[in-house]
Amino acid sequence: MRRLIIILLFVVLLAGCSRESQPLPESTVNLTPKPAASSSYFQSDTIKPIQESNGIAMISEWFDEDTILYVEEKDQLSTLKKYHLYSGLEEPFFETEEWITEVEGNEDLTLFSIVTYDEFDQSSMYVIDAEGNRQLELQHFGDSYTVYWNPYKPSEMMLITYLPDWNFDVFHVNVDEQTVTAIEIPQTYFQWVNETQIAYLNWDAAEPNYEAPLVLYDLGTGEAEEMDKPLITFMSYSDHTQLEVSVDSMYELYTTYTFKSEGAEEISELEMPILNTYSDLWWIPFHMYDSDEGDFYYLRPKYSGDYFSYEDGYNLLKYNPRTNAEVSITELDDHLPIKLSPNGGKMLIGNRLEEVMELKNKEKVTLF
Repeated sequence: MRRLIIILLFVVLLAGCSRESQPLPESTVNLTPKPAASSSYFQSDTIKPIQESNGIAMISEWFDEDTILYVEEKDQLSTLKKYHLYSGLEEPFFETEEWITEVEGNEDLTLFSIVTYDEFDQSSMYVIDAEGNRQLELQHFGDSYTVYWNPYKPSEMMLITYLPDWNFDVFHVNVDEQTVTAIEIPQTYFQWVNETQIAYLNWDAAEPNYEAPLVLYDLGTGEAEEMDKPLITFMSYSDHTQLEVSVDSMYELYTTYTFKSEGAEEISELEMPILNTYSDLWWIPFHMYDSDEGDFYYLRPKYSGDYFSYEDGYNLLKYNPRTNAEVSITELDDHLPIKLSPNGGKMLIGNRLEEVMELKNKEKVTLF
């Protein structure tokens, strides 16, 4: 099955930390949330590194503009902890004797999906709210999971469960209604276009290629509509901005990033140097989009070249499609994952998101 493996180029870097030295898991444990500290506690305007860094596996998500969630592995437990960047205050948010592999917040960070696996390589997914209360639990639906939260209905998601022998199932999940509905679509990458409509690239498993036609699918009616132009990938954001990535031929030196409104009206285009993988796995740079400000953050190589041998660094840029203005933020030696804070004031950077940058003053702090 040809799937959008270009996105997996991002994920591989995040999966670099090994858990082989950790004790085997046994069962899941609930936590009682601690009361929040008063606002007078938060007085520092300087970001504080995490003091007790032994056992930290990764920083996984933002909890709010000034608070992150990180995974700690210690004493036969995986603990998802909240850490306030300026006060240094931390507290447990979710705890399990399974291994936490992925945490993903919904659009307004009122719900968080947590993917785990146990000693038998069985995977589970939990959804908890911002108070740490468990709202949904799916156990042993598959070997691993991918979550696509609905930005227009924050309690809904598309869920991919990966099965043995490269098989998978697709579900539409409503956390509020506690429903899990199977969807017969043979693809694994989805984007929400509006409240009820999703988009996916219709890859042909029999004919692997670097591009595929875009299909719009209505979850309410079950109707599908295929678009004409083949794309490398497609992104849709909560302000209804859409991004199409395409190329005229596989021999081009630049990929075209076309920003459009929900009505498919073109807003602007951005030319991206290509780092060639010499396969049908197309390279896409790490990127984030700020829906409030309409800014697109991305890592840009200095020139087109070979993906495996390129070593000349990347510019972290902020591009606004509507004004066509671009601002350089900093330069990175390597192609590293980035994660923008909820209000767009900060950015986590690194294979384990171990650095945080305040975008206003461009100062970076290593958290662990």
